[in-house]
Amino acid sequence: MQSQVPVQVGQTYEVEATRLNDDGEGVATVDGFTVFVPQLLPGERANIVISAVEKRFARGKVTGELRRTEHVREVPRCHVFGACGGCQFQHVTYSEQLRHKREMVVQALARFAKLPDVPVLPTLGMEHPWAYRNQVQVPLSYDESSGRLVQGFFGPASHRVIATESCHLEPPEMEETIRQVVRSLESTLGHRSSALHHVIVRQSFTNGEQMVILCVRDNAVVTSPVVDAIAALPRVVCVAVTVQPRPHGPVWGKNVRVLHGKPHLVERMGDLEFLISPRSFFQVNTVQAEVLYNQALAFADVGPNDRVLDAYCGTGTMSLLFARQAERVLGIEVIDAAVRDARANADHNHVQNVEFTVGEVERVLPRRIAAGERFDVAVVDPPRKGCHPDVLKALAEAQPRRIVYVSCNHITLARDLRYLADAGYAVEKVQPVDMFPQTSHVECVASTRFTK
Repeated sequence: MQSQVPVQVGQTYEVEATRLNDDGEGVATVDGFTVFVPQLLPGERANIVISAVEKRFARGKVTGELRRTEHVREVPRCHVFGACGGCQFQHVTYSEQLRHKREMVVQALARFAKLPDVPVLPTLGMEHPWAYRNQVQVPLSYDESSGRLVQGFFGPASHRVIATESCHLEPPEMEETIRQVVRSLESTLGHRSSALHHVIVRQSFTNGEQMVILCVRDNAVVTSPVVDAIAALPRVVCVAVTVQPRPHGPVWGKNVRVLHGKPHLVERMGDLEFLISPRSFFQVNTVQAEVLYNQALAFADVGPNDRVLDAYCGTGTMSLLFARQAERVLGIEVIDAAVRDARANADHNHVQNVEFTVGEVERVLPRRIAAGERFDVAVVDPPRKGCHPDVLKALAEAQPRRIVYVSCNHITLARDLRYLADAGYAVEKVQPVDMFPQTSHVECVASTRFTK
């Protein structure tokens, strides 16, 4: 394979990046052959060594000095940036991050949706794009030689723990709790602490209370002294455990048990309170979640007589926000625990004009549409793979006057907007929202209106 391309693994070449790809890597060429180079910015030249060669592209690493582009380059705050796989953009000024994320959406609409003329608004960013996460999963690795429990984060595309006790995307008080939990586990359990593979901490941005979830291979290690030591930490109001024996793959086990304290945290959004249990889905950026949902509300333009569909509703955050303006809201979600949370949140906020149903959206929605149910406004917030084709087909049949599409993947968003455009929906505008500063991810809200 390597003989068919102009680069070879281990060889050094001088290149210049012309743009960034969607993963935040610099895009360069060698004799017309594409090379992706992490941390190389557009306009910068550097010597790189080729680390991998594929059929259509190669990967390289900067070696030695580079010619810098000062107006977009930033000094990374984190000492493990590049080795840790959590951030891709700490070396890029925040204004350039926002510009690039908008351009990602523009290019996706043009390339995958053939909608080059749809207005894409400037990305809505944060005033302080650091310490925004309300949940963090910290991998653990037991070092036999030192008897230490090492905390950190996985390296890019690996399960190798990059040791660090800090992360600039989480509040300092979360950092401190994680450090104390790890040291407590280490001193209480000794070598048995190798049975833990993650510690998860959630924090309410409303009142600062924290929840600690221990992810273990063997439930027997979670003894009363372990729980008592963690429960005694400042801010911790809940200690829970989940058992996942596999060393890699899913972090969570089938069940989560609360061992001490409150069964949930409370987060406020607008005039609503949301109860967050250990496994509840809640956007990890509380500040930008409110920005995102307010944008969806504005695009939906719901009136007091409107019936609203919230497909892929999760724990019902948007359903409850829409219920304040609508006559009736139906939320559909496949995860039973999420629906239980949604119903609990509706009861907690005394919201009665909302119904939550459990099931795959692609099964429930077509069945209800076939039975004659209709909606004035539909909101969809699917996983990264986008909407199931049967969901789009059912929406096209029901013909709500507006469909608001909330997306965490601009590529599948573009694909699905193409379908809706062909079904008679004018794509009016797309609003990118920066939910994850310092990373390559971008969230979007798209506004569509039925025109046929």
